[in-house]
Amino acid sequence: MSSDVAETKDGVVLLDYAQLVAGADLSAAIERAYGHDGIGLLVVRGIPGLSELRDNLLPLGFRFAALPTEVKDRYVHARSSYSFGWSHGKELLRPGQFDEFKGSYYNNPQYDVPHTDAALIEKHPENYHPNVWPDADFPELRPAFMALGQRMVDVGVLVAEQCDKYVQARLGSRLAPGAALAKTIRDSRACKARLLYYFAINEDATPRTRDSWCGWHSDHGSLTALCPAMYFEAEPGATEPARKDIPVPDPEAGLYVRTRTGEERKVVIPKDSLAFQIGESSQIVTGGLLRSTPHAVQALAHPASRNISRATFAVFMQPDNDMHLRPPEGVDPAEQKVGAFQPGMTFGDFAKATFAKFYNPYA
Repeated sequence: MSSDVAETKDGVVLLDYAQLVAGADLSAAIERAYGHDGIGLLVVRGIPGLSELRDNLLPLGFRFAALPTEVKDRYVHARSSYSFGWSHGKELLRPGQFDEFKGSYYNNPQYDVPHTDAALIEKHPENYHPNVWPDADFPELRPAFMALGQRMVDVGVLVAEQCDKYVQARLGSRLAPGAALAKTIRDSRACKARLLYYFAINEDATPRTRDSWCGWHSDHGSLTALCPAMYFEAEPGATEPARKDIPVPDPEAGLYVRTRTGEERKVVIPKDSLAFQIGESSQIVTGGLLRSTPHAVQALAHPASRNISRATFAVFMQPDNDMHLRPPEGVDPAEQKVGAFQPGMTFGDFAKATFAKFYNPYA
């Protein structure tokens, strides 16, 4: 493996956007980040316009979360397993404990109407329902959400093309037809973006474990784009932050990745960059050549947590629901034991099985 792979100061593989656009072969970096000994995550720097798009969207997470509950509840969509519109307290933080520490706004970042086939929408509402926007109460959300979301997908396709070079060189014809990552993302009508808002913790009542703000999990899609988080300071009940994009007051708080050796590594995404994390679907179709890793978010410790909240944005690039997740020919059956996956599943089957583990169908 090449020793010329660039890394951040935290040891995370670092790609330059200009190299991605130029089509340079970055297979060594892909192997370092996503291969058997990688952390399942890399960072892309130098993305034009990213800082402005981030600044336009993330403060809206604070502002929407500050709206009255009766307003936010107009945009809750239970039929899609809370996968469109506003969701708060519906997701399992860990077994037996629902997540009251964060709220999320979900929508497709590319298509307001992913499909017009009523039967398909009825069968897979978690991916194909039309977007749910708070236009009557919060019209600024849609343009900022869609602009950053589409930019993250565009960069994700460039990263996916590098993954395909690496995978094709090693698997060749063993890779199932149609399983190339870039094609999967380009063809999909099912990408999902999530504006996350982590509420301030103003009392010393929550253990600050690694998974105190977001439980340990692996993403079940193909590739996830992560925007650098933004922290806010505000008094309880404020509708606007007193300060935004402040330094993290607790150096232990933030995103952690668990490596295959069991090490828990903190990952800091530079403000001018995006992180890209490999998902379980990519692990399945490459027979483990690309490998996902669990990740979690640790909350701020008290008293540093007082009046401090956090927003970030993730885009889940994933196959259409009818795509069969076929491992390469001759792969070890053990490599198919990924998340909720069972051999023969389509991505839609896999998504439903995954949602069943993390969401309360009766909430």
